[in-house]
Amino acid sequence: MNQLGSTILRFDTVTSTNDIARQMAQRGAEEGLAIIARAQTAGRGSKGRRWASHEGEGIYLSVLLRPPITPSEASLLPLAAAVGVAETLRDFHITADIKWPNDILAGGRKICGILVETAIEGNELQYAILGVGINVRQREFREELRDSATSMLIESNEERSPDEVMPSLLARLDLWYRESLVRPDVILARWEELSSYARNREVTVISVEGQVEGTTRGLTGRGSLMVEVDGETREFFSGEVTLRNRQSVKARS
Repeated sequence: MNQLGSTILRFDTVTSTNDIARQMAQRGAEEGLAIIARAQTAGRGSKGRRWASHEGEGIYLSVLLRPPITPSEASLLPLAAAVGVAETLRDFHITADIKWPNDILAGGRKICGILVETAIEGNELQYAILGVGINVRQREFREELRDSATSMLIESNEERSPDEVMPSLLARLDLWYRESLVRPDVILARWEELSSYARNREVTVISVEGQVEGTTRGLTGRGSLMVEVDGETREFFSGEVTLRNRQSVKARS
């Protein structure tokens, strides 16, 4: 099993680092291959949302994974990545929070997005592409994002380059990826430690089943979110979670 980032391909501009990583995976590239770009013209986040990827302002990274797990077990991969990113940001004195399942916030605003895309044949997971986008050097955002997005520079008031952050990021991602394969309970526990959303938060959840309001009750062993709704605990495998009544949120240590 190769260390993540054991081989790195760097590009000035790509459509999406996930696109390049997928092409390399289909050609038989080994696990650990990392694709890094200075800019993306069609960067994307979860649910097909566009991820702003201006040149030199952020980390635009995709890593090829070939884990020996079933497709259903792949749900832990984005949680492991979220833990790795949150700890990386804390290495740089930024108190990061995780909003289920894998949005990384700082000061209540989004600083990182994570996208895991899988290739499945029958009941076998062929590979997974882990995409990570971190806002590093942005001083401001376009109007529609000013209240919801932030960057490492804004949060720490320290000027850093994506290349300075990358070694720590790859090491943390590698650590927690390997942990997810052998001790998933440790991943879940650490995720809950780092997330102020994990338990006892009044939230609204929008999923394929509609919109509900309830109180978070932690994660299941599969990484889905438990929410108490009208006295009944429901399990959500995907969805959009927001805090109700603009509650103040303090990330845990």
